[in-house]
Amino acid sequence: MIVPSAVRLRWAAPRPRVSGSVPIALGGAAVLAALAGGVLHLTDRPGPITAGVTDWWLMQGTAALAYSTTGAWLARARPRSITGWLLLGIGATQALALLTTEYGVGAFARGEAGALPAVALWASVWLWSASLVALGTLLPLLLPDGRLPSPRWRPALALSLTAVVTTAASWALTPYDDWAPPDLVAAGARNPFGADWVVAGWVAVPVALLAVGAVAAAFAALFSRWRASAGEEREQLEWLLLGGVATVLLYAAGFAAGPLVTALAMVPLPAACLVAALRHGLWDADVAISRSLVYGALTACVLAAYVAVVGLLGWLLGPTTGAPIVVTAVVALLAEPLLRRLRVGVNRLVHGDREEPYALLGRLGARLEATRDADAVTDEVLPELVASVATALRLPFVAVELADGEVVAHGRRQGPIETVPLTYGGTDVGRLVVGVRPGGMRRQERRLLTGLARQAAVAVRTVLLTRDLDHSREQVVTAREEERRRLHRELHDGLGPSLAALALQAETARDLVDADPAAAVAVLDRVVPGLKTAVGEVRGVVSGLRPLALDDLGLGGALREFGSRFAAPGTTVEVSAADIGELPAAAEVAAYRIVTEAVANAARHAAPSRIEVQVRRTAGTLRVRVDDDGTGIPAASVPGVGLASMRARAAELGGSCVVARREPGPGTRVEVVLPLEAP
Repeated sequence: MIVPSAVRLRWAAPRPRVSGSVPIALGGAAVLAALAGGVLHLTDRPGPITAGVTDWWLMQGTAALAYSTTGAWLARARPRSITGWLLLGIGATQALALLTTEYGVGAFARGEAGALPAVALWASVWLWSASLVALGTLLPLLLPDGRLPSPRWRPALALSLTAVVTTAASWALTPYDDWAPPDLVAAGARNPFGADWVVAGWVAVPVALLAVGAVAAAFAALFSRWRASAGEEREQLEWLLLGGVATVLLYAAGFAAGPLVTALAMVPLPAACLVAALRHGLWDADVAISRSLVYGALTACVLAAYVAVVGLLGWLLGPTTGAPIVVTAVVALLAEPLLRRLRVGVNRLVHGDREEPYALLGRLGARLEATRDADAVTDEVLPELVASVATALRLPFVAVELADGEVVAHGRRQGPIETVPLTYGGTDVGRLVVGVRPGGMRRQERRLLTGLARQAAVAVRTVLLTRDLDHSREQVVTAREEERRRLHRELHDGLGPSLAALALQAETARDLVDADPAAAVAVLDRVVPGLKTAVGEVRGVVSGLRPLALDDLGLGGALREFGSRFAAPGTTVEVSAADIGELPAAAEVAAYRIVTEAVANAARHAAPSRIEVQVRRTAGTLRVRVDDDGTGIPAASVPGVGLASMRARAAELGGSCVVARREPGPGTRVEVVLPLEAP
């Protein structure tokens, strides 16, 4: 148990960051080695020496190409994961085994026996066997994240490592007479480390059973991981499990069906890894793979076009017509348009859209930020947003629900849904609702939706603020008209008839002055009280518009005069309002109304012994604070009309009014901030 723990600790420890060019370079070297081995096989004539030795070259070449390219892509996208490096190592080992096999056997076939061909042949024997056993044991055990499913699978890891080492060692010690054709042995091929006891049944059978048991344990671990998964992870593991089982079955069938089937066995597992990465977001490597596919396809197209056109022009016009120069110029002109078309096709294959997800995010984000008109956002941008998201991610339903109840939707709502909150400045302004495909959403899709939600929240906030502004304007107009109606009613129905009656009485007194002065005086005696009453009504109307004390005494004096009304034995009211200067009428009235409401509330409900009012002017603001040492506001109390009125008066001017318990000490504190300049 010591070896698995040490291996686990080494793999779990932080690994240094690797440049993205390293796995690409290693993968490219593996591909070149495999191609070189294939060229050597095709150029050497088959004969008795090569029979049964190089017949499996296609399997090694296919494994080298499939595993090294897949591993290079994954190692570049997730360099800290061991999975990509393991795939790359299997492919590179198969490529090296193919190259050394073809070189060594070919050298002996040509009668060029020597130390280097002998070492190459000996290395090829155990390299291919070690990588094949690792493919069937270590890879299924560690897929997809490079870690064991749980600590209880450590014995399976020990079994797999032991199977790889013992298989490689047994082949490294097996004499060539046991498996090589007689002509190859006759040509001088000898295993310098060969030992006859290795091929004995008491050694060979346990080694084979150990490898079979390790493969079974590895696939049991992968199956266990699949059973414990759900949703998107389950779909990823289904592809990996299917690819692994197909690889084992085809490889076993290849011993009866021939090398072609064995070569096909090297394809399913790398293909399953690509499908899991491209369609189900495994390893989050789809962007890296898409770019690799783009430039790989571009390179292949350019090389194919170059070779085809050079050959055609050379055949038609002769070898001295400068065909390579002409083709180079044509390829240079067509490379950029071809790159664009390949990028579109690959991105549609990988992402389901013409653009990569973050290109879509950037385009919609720029569109949202550039649009300032709320109607345009509602009528154009938000419908474009939901339609683009639905098309890009192939979702059946996408909607933006605003906080005021409006919904902008695309598609038909059915099946399970997921929501992403739209938050701006810590406030929920709506939510992004998406219909989910069977199997759930990928991590990359969730990140894309989160990014789009941040951009959409800005636009939704703009819409809501504009609507709030329009609503506020409507309220201002309505309040103004209601105030005019009140003034009209008070003047027309109250003060107007009183003044008309007094005018008639004054005319009667004028008519009686000469004929009956005593009667005229009696009439005038009745007119005077009526005039006083009318003056009082006028003062009442004016006071409703603006407190008269403000005009007579200013804000500070008016507050002191009001506070004196509540002063009594055991209760003092102190007002501090020095150097506040001339104030805007709206701020002055709002401050007066809030302070009088706060003082009245404290005196009536809190039984304070002291009430302090402080009014001071700062740069651009008027700050008011009212403190009392009364009983305070109960924690479970519901704000009444007075408190709501105070907050509303401050909010009308764009200010704030905070009512809370005073700290330290008992009582209540009212703090008000009013802007003195219009925004």
